[in-house]
Amino acid sequence: MDDDEQKRREKTAQKLKSWQASQAKAYRTYIKTSAVGLEFGLAIAVGALLGYFADKYFSSSPYCLLAGVMLGTIAGVKRLWVFMKSYLEKSGRDDDE
Repeated sequence: MDDDEQKRREKTAQKLKSWQASQAKAYRTYIKTSAVGLEFGLAIAVGALLGYFADKYFSSSPYCLLAGVMLGTIAGVKRLWVFMKSYLEKSGRDDDE
């Protein structure tokens, strides 16, 4: 194997490692983003369920359910806000590098 062939293989291997690193970073971002989406929906669902059972217990038909949905929505929006803030800060640091 000549010297040019060896350099070409090393360059190809380096490009492959760089591509794999960028793909791993993208997958981590996808996983975090989908987790935030699930947390948002689950926060609303848990709030609604707690409100529903509180309505059954206290016989106060839609009031606890509405309060639970509102609290779940607030919790979901707060989680989304925290994620967006940390993501934007991290992407800002990445742009500075």
